[in-house]
Amino acid sequence: METVAQCGNPHANPAGAAAAPLMVFRILLVLIGLAMLLAGNPPARAQAREGYVSNLAALYSEHQWVLAAREACNKTRPQGQGEIDSAFGAWRARNKQLIDDLEERLAAVVKGASKDQQDYTRNYARSQSEVLKQREEERRRLLSRPRTELEQWCTELPGYLRDARSDIPNRAPEEFAAIYRKAAR
Repeated sequence: METVAQCGNPHANPAGAAAAPLMVFRILLVLIGLAMLLAGNPPARAQAREGYVSNLAALYSEHQWVLAAREACNKTRPQGQGEIDSAFGAWRARNKQLIDDLEERLAAVVKGASKDQQDYTRNYARSQSEVLKQREEERRRLLSRPRTELEQWCTELPGYLRDARSDIPNRAPEEFAAIYRKAAR
């Protein structure tokens, strides 16, 4: 059994086997973004936008995975909820600025692809609904693991969240670099 810290894939189950639910989330965000952004864009611009939306989705899914793991572990180990929430608070504090920026960027993608304010409101609500749906699916997937494996995994989660290796830029370094190195120029 792999530990939380050993997982090369943040979406791997506690036993270490590959899992794809959040990949669906990433692909969904990419498809939503592309469907909204490609209308009327020249091919080169559309291709650059596709990469941006894909990288944004990857970074945002890291945040959603941490939320799903926290929720699953708080349900699995209610006696450890204080420790899990404390570790999550430390993780959130380290990643807050980035999370806020990712949320602003996601809203900007939706706004840029919307015809007007009403369309933006509808599209944004739909995107947030999908995010919540995917996070719930990931939480259920985690909770479907054998109880002893999940308890062990959840016991390790606070230590992992306190470690900088769990930070979003460290979990998705290529995607982070693609978005933020370009933005720094």
